[in-house]
Amino acid sequence: MTRPSKVAFIGIDAADKDLILLWAKSGLLPTFQSLLNTAAWTPTTSPVGFYVGSIWPSFATGLSPTQHGCYCYSQLRPGTYRTERYSVFDFKSELFWDTISRAGRRVAIIDVPRIPPSENLNGIQIVDWGTHDPDLPDRLYTWPTSLASEIEAKYGRDPIGYCNRITRNVEGFTQFRNNLIERTQKKAQLSSQFLQQEKWDLFMTVFAESHCVGHQCWHLNDPTHPKYDSAIAQAVGNPIQDIYIAIDKAIGDLLQQIDSDTTVFVLASHGMGPHYDGTFLLDEILCRLEKVKTPAVQRQVAKALNSSWEKKPIIRHFMQPLRKYIWQPMRDRLWKSDKPIRHALQEPDTSNRKCFTLPNNDVYGGIRLNLVGREPNGKIHPGAEYEAYCQQLTQDLMDIINVKTGQPIVKRVLKTQDHYQGEYLDHFPDLLVEWNREAPIAQVSSPKIGTLEKVFPGVRTGDHKPDGLLFAYGPGIAPGQLEAPISILDFAPTIAALLEVTLPKVDGKVIPAFKTPEPIA
Repeated sequence: MTRPSKVAFIGIDAADKDLILLWAKSGLLPTFQSLLNTAAWTPTTSPVGFYVGSIWPSFATGLSPTQHGCYCYSQLRPGTYRTERYSVFDFKSELFWDTISRAGRRVAIIDVPRIPPSENLNGIQIVDWGTHDPDLPDRLYTWPTSLASEIEAKYGRDPIGYCNRITRNVEGFTQFRNNLIERTQKKAQLSSQFLQQEKWDLFMTVFAESHCVGHQCWHLNDPTHPKYDSAIAQAVGNPIQDIYIAIDKAIGDLLQQIDSDTTVFVLASHGMGPHYDGTFLLDEILCRLEKVKTPAVQRQVAKALNSSWEKKPIIRHFMQPLRKYIWQPMRDRLWKSDKPIRHALQEPDTSNRKCFTLPNNDVYGGIRLNLVGREPNGKIHPGAEYEAYCQQLTQDLMDIINVKTGQPIVKRVLKTQDHYQGEYLDHFPDLLVEWNREAPIAQVSSPKIGTLEKVFPGVRTGDHKPDGLLFAYGPGIAPGQLEAPISILDFAPTIAALLEVTLPKVDGKVIPAFKTPEPIA
C-alpha cells in the first residue's frame, strides 16, 4: 500500500530563469543557490504562441490553450468581428485542484493567476489578493467567502493594483519597488499563516511581484535598453534585483516550514526580457499589404486617450475617484455590448478585409483570416486558397526588415492549426507572428509596404520570454539537472498522481522523475 504524498507548490510569476540562475550562482539568491545543489531542476516549456495569456490556465488544467479556450485579456466573439474582455468568469474548464478536492484531499490555493474562484472546495482559496493585473480588482474572492474579510482586516488590500499606473521618475519607481517588497512580505506572511493552519494534502501559493517589476523596470536592469536612464538607475538601483532578493527570502522562509515528507515544487512560470516587438505595427502592415485604408481615426483617438491615462499622472490623479463608479461599469457594459460605440473603437472595416489582427498580448502577433463559412463576411475560401494566402502573407512578412539593424523583423510565422487542435481552435488567430526581438522595432521597410515608422505607444519596457524554471525535491526525487525540459501542461497530472487522483481529461503527462514513491513497508 502506498501513502499519497503531500504536495507544496510555490510559484513565481514571470521570474526570468536566466536572472535567477545568474544571481543564484553569484550568491544574491541564497535560496535558489541552495536549490541548485539540493533539488532536481530543469527549464520548463510553455504553449507556443499563446503562453503569455494561457500559461497559468494550462498549468491549472493540464490542457492546451485551444482545449481550455483562454489565451488573452481580450478575445474574439465567435461569429463576429468584435473582441471582448475575457474574464476569469468566462473560463469553464475543470481545475485540477477541484478534482483533487472532490477526491477528499484537503487543498489550499493562494493567488494562482488568471484562474476563477472555486466553490465548495475542500479547503481554502484566495483569488487575486496580490496578483499581476488582477482580473477582479474591486473585490477579494475567497473560499469560504467569509475568509475575505478576515484577510483584508489582517493584511489589507493589494498596494499595487494595475501596475502600468505608476509614476515614472525616481520617486515613482522607488515607491513602486517598496510597495512590491511590502506585498512580497505580506504574501509570505499570509502564505505562512495558512501553511501552518493544517497539514494540507496540496498547498499552493504564487508570488507575482516579479511579473510587475519585470514589465515596468526592465530598462533599469538593462543599460542597453533605449529607455535606460542612468540618473534614475543610480538613484533607485535595480528594482528587479531587489524584488528577486525579497522573493528568494520569502520562499526560503516558507520552505523551512514544510515537512520533509512533502513533495515540493518551486516554479518560475515564464521569463522576462526587453519589450521589443512589432505587434503595435502589425495591423497597419496588413493594411498596406492588402492596400486598404489604415484603421479608423476613432481607434487612434481611443489609443491616444488610453496612452494619456497611462503616461500623465495628473489625469489619473483627478480621474481616479471616478473610475470605480463611472468608468469601470461603463467599460464592462460597452466591452460586451453590440452598441455602435463599441464598434467605433475597433476597426469598422474589418469585415471587408482578407485578414485582420486579433489581440494576443504583444510577444506574438495574432492574425485572423476572414474565412468563408466561419466569419460573417468571409473573403478567403478554405482549402487551396487559404493555404496559398497563408504562404504569400508569410513571405511578405518575412521580407520586412528593421531599418535600424537591416535584419528581418519576423523570425517565423506559425499556423495555429499546425500546433494545436481542440474545441476552441476556431476562436483563435490563424497565424502567429514571432518577432525578431534582438533590437527595438520602430522603423520597418519592404518593397510591398514601403517604410513605416511609429513609436511604441506602451509604457512597459519588459515583456515575456517563453521558458520557465522548475526546482523539485522530496521523497524519491534525485537532485541534479534533468535531461529534458518539462511542459507546463505536465504539472496538473503529475501533482494529481502524487495525491493518487486521476484527472479525467488532460493533454499533459505525468513527469516520470516525480512519480509516486515506492510502497511503504
